[in-house]
Amino acid sequence: MPTHPRTGESALGFRRDGRPIWPIKGGSGEGGEGGTPPAADPAGAPNTDPAASPAAPPAAEQQLAEATTRADQAAAERDELRAALDAVTRALNPNGGEAEQDPAKLAAAVAERDRLLADHAAELRSARVELAVARAAADAGARGDRLLNSRSFLASVGDLDPTDVAFESKLTAAITAAVTADPDLYRAAPAGPPRGGAEFHGAPAGERRAATLHDAVAARMSGA
Repeated sequence: MPTHPRTGESALGFRRDGRPIWPIKGGSGEGGEGGTPPAADPAGAPNTDPAASPAAPPAAEQQLAEATTRADQAAAERDELRAALDAVTRALNPNGGEAEQDPAKLAAAVAERDRLLADHAAELRSARVELAVARAAADAGARGDRLLNSRSFLASVGDLDPTDVAFESKLTAAITAAVTADPDLYRAAPAGPPRGGAEFHGAPAGERRAATLHDAVAARMSGA
């Protein structure tokens, strides 16, 4: 038998094609030259099953729930505000169409209405104050016309509220202070003594006509 040139072992026999059969340690001696070891399974074969998604942490779930709650509340408040604006629009303009239900236009209309109401209220308050000044000036011995033409005096009573229970006392104090500060301007002139004798206007007494029938009869009876 031939000897293997490297191992020095003798061949076990010959194959049908004439090639020698060499012994293999650990083998049955019937394998081919060198043999082919069986392929070993890979140790770490990857798992083809899809990995499960990691569970969300409790804090993230709570934040998501709170955000959802806030969004729902904001939507509800928006709907309530829109309903309120629609109600005000219908109250202000019951015959208006849907085109006039714009919240921006409604807000502008409400602001303009409030401005007009404030202007009218200010004008009414000023008129009531001026009327009260004219009445109180006569009782305080002051000239109401000059007080009402004085910017400084009007500024001093500009903040008075005619509906206040202390309005009259505050107004009287303001008038008194103005007269004391400038008596020559604001103090009313005292009434002069009554004139003596009869006053003659127009034609002499002999030519005067009686104003009433009673006066004519009295003049006739007295021989005038």
